[in-house]
Amino acid sequence: MAREAGSGHAGPGEQLSLVLDGRQEATGQLPRRLLPMIPAMGEGPFDDERYFFEPWWPGAPTIASIEGGHLRLQTEHLADPLAMFPELGVIAEQVDGDGVVVDGTLLVLDAEGRPDTELLRLRLSDPQAGGGEAAFVASDLLWLGGSPLIDRPFSERRERLGDVLRDGRLCVASRGLRGEGIMLAEAVASMGLTEISARSWTGTYRPGPAGDDWLRLPIVESPAAETRPLLVLLSRLPLEA
Repeated sequence: MAREAGSGHAGPGEQLSLVLDGRQEATGQLPRRLLPMIPAMGEGPFDDERYFFEPWWPGAPTIASIEGGHLRLQTEHLADPLAMFPELGVIAEQVDGDGVVVDGTLLVLDAEGRPDTELLRLRLSDPQAGGGEAAFVASDLLWLGGSPLIDRPFSERRERLGDVLRDGRLCVASRGLRGEGIMLAEAVASMGLTEISARSWTGTYRPGPAGDDWLRLPIVESPAAETRPLLVLLSRLPLEA
C-alpha cells in the first residue's frame, strides 16, 4: 500500500538534527525537540474503516508545545518560528491545560483565506518578509499534562485533541472522515487541495518512517478551487465520523 516518503519531508541526515526520540519517561518537563513521524507515500485515495482520512495541508510540518502557559514552535530549519509568525501566539490561548504537545501544519493564508505556499516560502526564508497571515492546523496530540501519549492509539489521541484544543480563527483541529477516503478526496479537491492523509486508527506515533500507519495520498484530478476561505470550508467537516 505504501512506498517511500516523498522529497517534501526530512531525509535521514535532516532527521538527525531533531535529536530527541520522544519516547522518554515523563519527567514533568516537555522535550525540547521531537523527532517527527514521516508519512509514507501511497498510490491514491481508498476506503478503509481502519483509517482516518483528513486533508493534507500545503504547509510546513510543525510541532506546538505549551508549557507553563508559554507556546513554543518546532519547525525544520527555524530556531524560533514564533518570532517569524507572531500571530500564532493565539494557540496557547486556545489550549485547555498545560504540558501539551500538538503535531500539525503551519500555513500562510492569502487575502482570501487560502493557503499560499509562495507566501509561506517567503516568510520562512526572510525574517523581514510580510504578506499573508499564519495559521496552524492541528492533527495529533502527542503530550498531555506533561505525559507522553505517543504510545496510545491514534483514535485515543484524536479524541483527546478535540477536548484540549478549541477552534479559533487562526488555529483549528483538522477535520476528516473515518473509512471514507474517496469521499474526502472529492470534497477537498473542490477546495483546491491535491492530497489527503490516511492514519491508522490503531497506530501509535513513532519517530521516523511511519509505514502503513500514516499515508500521504495524491488526488489525481482536482476541480477548480473554491474562492471562500479554506479554514471556513474545513469547519464543515466533522472532527470524526
